[in-house]
Amino acid sequence: MKSKTFSAPGVMPTVLVALCFSLCLSFQASAQELDCLKCHAKLIAEKVKHAAVDMGCPTCHTGIVANTGKDAKKIPHKKTGTIAKGLSSDQPELCYSCHDKAMFSKKTVHAAVSMGCTACHSPHSSKNAKLLKSEPPELCFGCHDKSLFNQKTVHAALGMGCLTCHNPHSTEKAKLLLSDPPELCYGCHDKAMFSKKVVHPALDMGCPSCHNPHSSKNPKLLKSEQPVLCYDCHDKGIFTKKTVHAAIDMGCTGCHSPHSGDNAKLLLSAPPELCFTCHDKAEFSRKNVHLPVAGGLCVACHSPHSTDNMALLLKEPIDVCLGCHGAVEQKPHVIKGITNSGHPLGKKEKKDPKRPGKKFYCGSCHNPHSSESMRLFRYPAKSTMGLCINCHKFGGK
Repeated sequence: MKSKTFSAPGVMPTVLVALCFSLCLSFQASAQELDCLKCHAKLIAEKVKHAAVDMGCPTCHTGIVANTGKDAKKIPHKKTGTIAKGLSSDQPELCYSCHDKAMFSKKTVHAAVSMGCTACHSPHSSKNAKLLKSEPPELCFGCHDKSLFNQKTVHAALGMGCLTCHNPHSTEKAKLLLSDPPELCYGCHDKAMFSKKVVHPALDMGCPSCHNPHSSKNPKLLKSEQPVLCYDCHDKGIFTKKTVHAAIDMGCTGCHSPHSGDNAKLLLSAPPELCFTCHDKAEFSRKNVHLPVAGGLCVACHSPHSTDNMALLLKEPIDVCLGCHGAVEQKPHVIKGITNSGHPLGKKEKKDPKRPGKKFYCGSCHNPHSSESMRLFRYPAKSTMGLCINCHKFGGK
């Protein structure tokens, strides 16, 4: 028995109606996409394409409809809203439909976010990663002064890209940094160099307290030349007295580690070895060595920076010597003359007869560092009288 098919004049079965309706919608959507690409194909022609493009143009552009009027060929579509480009909402709210808003609203927000995502990103396609309009750092120079990044000394991190240190959208840290200095800096710089026994207090102030993080006209990215930079924290008066240690002109880091070290005062090595970097060790290691020298106590007599006295001495020469050898002036020194005063010690202003331009004091007879002769005599002598003849003439011509 043949089955009968229901058919009524002018009436289409419900299933067929639904199928036709579905096909019409599909054809319409396809037609709309083709219509967009017919004029806007270049928008998605680049290497990196926005995922939203595959979702269809109306995903973002809800305020645009086809123009069916007489001027359709001239104006193929019209805006139905007040937002630019027929977008469903303004940036960046539109983008938050897909992108997590929390990533853009942390404590420190990049000012560019308020300019809209398309200030940096192409909304359709780009030849650059992340849909960027151009590669960093050139992209960043659209807002940031390029001259701050191309001075004589440039931080190597710039070649790695701004995002090596900064978040482009928002972060909990100042300056949009990924983490606080110095931890951020340890991503490239060996932490061990900054965490030895004695640590420079400036590290607690952050690396940018001394270094420019981008570029500088000075070596090591320093904000200013040494020793001027150091005067920001250290009293300049200590370094600018009448007699200045020549090492100051070499920069503080000639003697001190700027970050951390294993020696007191951040010294690169312990005295006297540190001093022998510039001073001839032979002058300090003869047969008889002055005890303070042997103990490395250079700064017991000398200022390492500057002083108002000769030879960087902490006090007037005679006063330095009497600080340890006070008993010398308690009785006549060396010889008892008619006046019972003994040999002059140098308390009165007098010139050294053997060393032009030098003051007369204990160092005129005794070498304050080391000597091949007894009692640290400055000149070869096997007895006191043998020393005296260097200045005094006894009989004869």
